Amino acid sequence: MATVDTSTEDRPTRELILDAAEQVVARDGAKRLTIDAVVKQSGFSKGGVLYNFPSKLALVQGMVQRMVEFAQAEHARAIEDARAENAPLAPAIMQAMCGFKEMDNQVSMGLLAAVAEHPELIDPIREAMAAIRDELLTHAPDPELARIAMLAADGMHFTDILGLDVLTDEERAATVARLVSLVLEPSS
Repeated sequence: MATVDTSTEDRPTRELILDAAEQVVARDGAKRLTIDAVVKQSGFSKGGVLYNFPSKLALVQGMVQRMVEFAQAEHARAIEDARAENAPLAPAIMQAMCGFKEMDNQVSMGLLAAVAEHPELIDPIREAMAAIRDELLTHAPDPELARIAMLAADGMHFTDILGLDVLTDEERAATVARLVSLVLEPSS
């Protein structure tokens, strides 16, 4: 993920195991994600890993859930910050969407591969993104422009995951700024 705290102090074992699983996926790909690989990466016993995640599927579900929780927390923080500043919510939501789409691309690619094997794993992501999308559309002056901005953000995310290097960092920042401003434009 974008910013994972790698210090082990005061972090639950479950989170440390998920960190290790993400490291395995980022380094070796989803096909090589096994309980044994996570045991080796995390330094925990096999029993400790299995206590928290009794199967590879449970481990992937935990990774997906953590990704969903990260996106939901970023969204909630953006809303809270906008309200505290008495700022419009639509650009804050769009900025957060662009931010949480910048998670570790290797982990995202690995999770996509895992979801291909177990399509039901996408459901929590679909549900979380639908709720965020609906809130953006509620606060955007022109819902069609907001949909276009969301699709553009998704496109940037997937080109990143695929390693297509379409945008430089400067171009990305300018594009995100334009997408954020786009959701404030009135209907034409």
